[in-house]
Order: sequence, then structure tokens, then C-alpha cells
Amino acid sequence: MRIAHVVTYISNDGSFGGPVRVALSQAAALAARGHDVTVYGASPDAVPRTVRQDGYRLRMFPARRLHRALGFAGMFAPGLTRALKAEIHAIDVVHVHLARDLVTLPAARAARKAGVRLIVQPHGMIDRSTNPLAVPVDAWEVRPALRAASTVLTLTDQEQRDIRAIVPTARVRSIGNGIVVADVPDYEGRANEVLFLARLHPRKRAVAFVEMASELIARGETATFTLAGPDEGDGEGVRAAIRRSPAPERIRWIGPVDPALTDALLRRVRVFVLPSTGEIFPMAILEAFAAGTPVVTTDSLGIAAACRGYDAAAVTDGSISALADAVSAVLASSERAHELRTGARTYVTEELGIDRVVAELLDTYGAIEELST
Repeated sequence: MRIAHVVTYISNDGSFGGPVRVALSQAAALAARGHDVTVYGASPDAVPRTVRQDGYRLRMFPARRLHRALGFAGMFAPGLTRALKAEIHAIDVVHVHLARDLVTLPAARAARKAGVRLIVQPHGMIDRSTNPLAVPVDAWEVRPALRAASTVLTLTDQEQRDIRAIVPTARVRSIGNGIVVADVPDYEGRANEVLFLARLHPRKRAVAFVEMASELIARGETATFTLAGPDEGDGEGVRAAIRRSPAPERIRWIGPVDPALTDALLRRVRVFVLPSTGEIFPMAILEAFAAGTPVVTTDSLGIAAACRGYDAAAVTDGSISALADAVSAVLASSERAHELRTGARTYVTEELGIDRVVAELLDTYGAIEELST
């Protein structure tokens, strides 16, 4: 099967976050099963570039912006749209990792107009938005894409409700994010370090991580604290919070990290903390599970109930004191760290393996073939 995946933006600093990691992981697993897979995305490159990696083609096209204030929503890549239109009749399935932007929406429109099978996976990015700009964008592009999609792949029940609030007739199907199930890395001998790995966007609450670190330091905790990720609005707040800390030299922000290096970063630390709000199914948490790193997060996580059920993560109410208590419990007790590592391993093995996710994808693609015959 010839499969195209389209994702908004691919860069060495991983600034577009989880959807890119999901798309590339799916592409590699589909290619490993013998399918012809190409991933299209905008990029910071000055000229178009095609590379082959993990069995699939990665085609990147120069990104342009309507206005920097619009962020990714104002990004477009005319070269990508032209290339996809030129090649689309040789493609069996177009799988668009859909957002309200000018990269993925034109890709969905191209598939729709060409009559090529369209799969849409929004990753929680298409919600019931109150942004005034969402009204015309939804009317002109989002609703037609959701209606035309043979399947809309959703992560949680809440995302299904959001999609159906926009298009009640959307054909939704649940699918999880997936990771490669491998041996769990050792935990003994790791640095006494706590990690935040995410974009410094207000939703991710990087400032809360620094405030949690400051509270732990004030309690006498000896660990160091590291933030890794590009600035998307909270950079100055993080710097200010570090300056206010009782030991600013023990809290550092190292900036963006190449996605190829995140696994090594996760494997070296003792705790991973994601204090974000409204998160659906963050790949960083799955990567921490795979790295055997205990996770502390919040109850607004889309998979919070599953994390509690498996004891795969310490799920808190997101307050600074609760986050600090959960981190302290892991740092103070190898038994608690072992419990979380064991729970995460069970959760990954039973529900989150990439082979299971790809089998569901292929079943979805196959169902579309049956409908089209």
C-alpha cells in the first residue's frame, strides 16, 4: 500500500512536539511491514529536502508564516502542497495529522478533491475552540475535512465529543499513541536529576515545574532540575522563576533538544515531570515509560485514569505541593520508583505497543478499501 502522512512542521528542535513523533513512529512501523510510506512536512530548511530513514521517505519543504504572532496556525508550505497534488494520484491513503493550520488543511483538501482515501488524526488539536479565527477556518476547511475523512482517529472520549460537536456525522475511531516495546533500561546509577521535557508553552506549565523545584530545594532535596524544550511563550517566566529560586544554580533550562537525543536524556534522570493541563496523550510520557523513568503528571491528562489503574505514573492535582510530594516520594524510595516502572511497563505492553497501533491503522486502511470496492 502507498501511504502518505502529512504533519505540520518537522525540525531538529522538535518544536511541534508529539504529533511529529507519532507520525514518524507510525511511518517507520508501517514501512517495516512492507508498505511504501512518505511523510510530508514543512521545515526550517531553505530548500526542499528528501531523506530516507527507518524505511520511509521524509520530504520536507520550506515553511513560511503569515505572521509570527499566529504561531503554527499561520504557517504554510506551498512547495508541500504542490508536491502532494502532483503525486496524490499514485497514493492509496493520505493520513493527515490535522491541525488548524495552512499546511495540513490544504493537504486534506487536496486528498478530498482528488478522491483519494483520507484519514484524519487531530491529536487533540481540533477542539471546540473559542478563538474567533476558528469560526471561518472550521467553516471553510475543518468541517469539510472531517466530513470527507473515511476515519477520524481520536485519542480520548473527550476528543471524540469535540470532533462530533464540530461534525456530528464524523466517522470516529479510537486509537492510542504507540511506542516500541523493548527491554526496560536500568534505573540504578542514574543522576539525581528531575526532568521537564516539553515545549515552554503556558499549557505545559514549565513555570510550575520551576516552582516545584524551588519548593523541593527549600525542603532540603539535593537533586538538580533540568528543563528541555523550545520557548513558546514561557521562556521569560521560567528565567524569572529560576532567579527567584533559593538555589538557581541547581535549576537549568537547556533549550530545545534534538528528538533523536531525548531518549538518552530520559534514560539518565530519576524522575520525569509533566505538570501540563488539558494534555490528551503526550508522547513524552510514553517515551518516559519506555525509558524506564518514573513519571509525575496531573489529573487533567487524557490517560490519567489508565495511568492510575496501572500505577504507571504518579497522578496529582497539579498543585505545586502535590507535584513536589510525588517527586519527593520517588526520589526517597527505590520501592516507589520500582512500582511506577513496573506499572508503566505493564501499561505499555498491554495497550501502547506500536505493533498494536499499526495493526489498528492497517485495519482502518483495510476497512476503507472494503468501502471503496
